[in-house]
Amino acid sequence: MIAGALAWAAVAGSALAADLPVKAQPAAAPSWSGFYAGVSLGARWADNDWQTSDIAPSFGAGSFVPTAGAAGAIDSVAARFGGYLGYNAQISTSWVAGVEADFGWADNKKTTNPIPGTVGLFLGAPLIGLPSGSVRETWDGSLRGRLGYLVSPATLVYGTGGVAWQRLELSANCTVVPGNSFCFGAPHNETYASTRVGWTVGGGVEHMIGGHWLLRADYRYADFGTWTQTFFAAGGVGIGFDDRFTAHVTARTHTATVGLAYKF
Repeated sequence: MIAGALAWAAVAGSALAADLPVKAQPAAAPSWSGFYAGVSLGARWADNDWQTSDIAPSFGAGSFVPTAGAAGAIDSVAARFGGYLGYNAQISTSWVAGVEADFGWADNKKTTNPIPGTVGLFLGAPLIGLPSGSVRETWDGSLRGRLGYLVSPATLVYGTGGVAWQRLELSANCTVVPGNSFCFGAPHNETYASTRVGWTVGGGVEHMIGGHWLLRADYRYADFGTWTQTFFAAGGVGIGFDDRFTAHVTARTHTATVGLAYKF
């Protein structure tokens, strides 16, 4: 009789256990390691300072140049479209390191008339017909390292820094006007282009969706140093009296984007 009771208890216990819900195992944390590629959309702010020096005509006694050499801002903002690719290595449960390259296009352009540092030129009377200048930035790119901290298994806060490139164009235009004109001869303009190399730093936040999609918001600052360029060197109308000048343009950018990438 005792043996039968024990058998019945064992059968009842098994049935009761079968009716209890099974506790789900915790899902494995997503891995950030691997290659990825994506596209971005945002804006680029160009922060340019233009300074003018070595102004000719070479003024004689009694002339003055009260603002020559002064700097002025020639800033602009434009929409930026780009793409990026890189590789992440999850080096611990909390840290991710990687490398990334990106390329973007924006049409930043701003013209100022007259150029900074020419207001107040005087030769018997204040000079008129002063030259105008413009600064334009087009494509940019960078190659950077990244280091990020996982505030949750699917959310990464990161910093980034490395080398940057920027296509920069400087233009100047001189229009002859009646009177005591700075510009001589026929109207003339010059444009010079250069691919500038500088450095960039920034950071952002990235969120993994479904294990393969990476959504981010990103900001970067870049500095491309100072470009020195002489304009109208061949446009003189007499020894020591022409309309040449030298521009010193310090170029910096601020770039903010949102991006979506696929992790392979």
